Amino acid sequence: MDWSQLAPHGHGLPSPGDLSGNESPEHRTACHLQQEASLTPWLSMVHCLVSNVVFTSHTMEQRHPLLVQLQSLIRAASPTAAFILAENGIVTRYEGKFDAGSVFPLMVQICVWFGRPLEKTRFVAKCKAIQSSIKPSPFSGNIYHILGKVKFTDSERTMEVCHNTLANSLSIVPVLEGPTPPPDSRNTPQDSSRQQECYLVFIGCSLKEESVKDWLRQSAKQKPQRKALKTRGMLTQQEIRNIHVKRHLDPLPAGYFYNGTQFVNFFGDKTDFHPLMDQFMNDYVEEANREIEKYNRELEQQEYHDLFEQKP
Repeated sequence: MDWSQLAPHGHGLPSPGDLSGNESPEHRTACHLQQEASLTPWLSMVHCLVSNVVFTSHTMEQRHPLLVQLQSLIRAASPTAAFILAENGIVTRYEGKFDAGSVFPLMVQICVWFGRPLEKTRFVAKCKAIQSSIKPSPFSGNIYHILGKVKFTDSERTMEVCHNTLANSLSIVPVLEGPTPPPDSRNTPQDSSRQQECYLVFIGCSLKEESVKDWLRQSAKQKPQRKALKTRGMLTQQEIRNIHVKRHLDPLPAGYFYNGTQFVNFFGDKTDFHPLMDQFMNDYVEEANREIEKYNRELEQQEYHDLFEQKP
């Protein structure tokens, strides 16, 4: 956004000549009041929509009073907005980079390609959680926008995704028939980019590609974890009660009888549990561990593919 277009001379911002010092204090005060009033709707728009502001005049003089004042007003309305100084709108391009003066914070965009579907519920939850993780200055690692085309496991259709993290506004709509996605920013060969049919662009401050990939991996189908074997000490009270209910009528050892509520020996000692309860619990643990070992063996035989692994 060009700030000089927000309130051109004669529409709120005084011209450089208006601040020459020849005007009366009353005139200067009136100019400043008019300036702030005219900027109010624009500052509201900055707060809602703007992530970058380009200043195209008064940037050559160090800390020009008009520039300083406007920057402070914009910063109050949108603390995360990036300021770009480009005198007279001149931007020099070289070797794929743009020289536009001082930029703070450093905004980058990272495009990641992948060929496997995401879990929609996990992806939506991850996107919605970004807002609460936004950090103040120096803003490093903050994600402000996500856009691209993906597939989810619950549908064969390609979906267009657009998420504004500050507004926590997420849009997921089916892609209409039209042009193919732009070429991979990492110059992936054309054959590979056909296989990697999904892509997302992350826009934020000082983002790292591997960190973005790790974040996105958590939105894909997760590799199941092996189960740990049970021990007697791991049995819950509910499991012990279930064992008792299932086996309390098992044959009793010599010297015991069951009176319908408790187990009684020849000496008259009573207990609520079957006298062979220890053996019953050991049998239960052994059976449970056989099931766990079977599950772990089947798990090892399953194929698991990383989200960014190319399809064969």
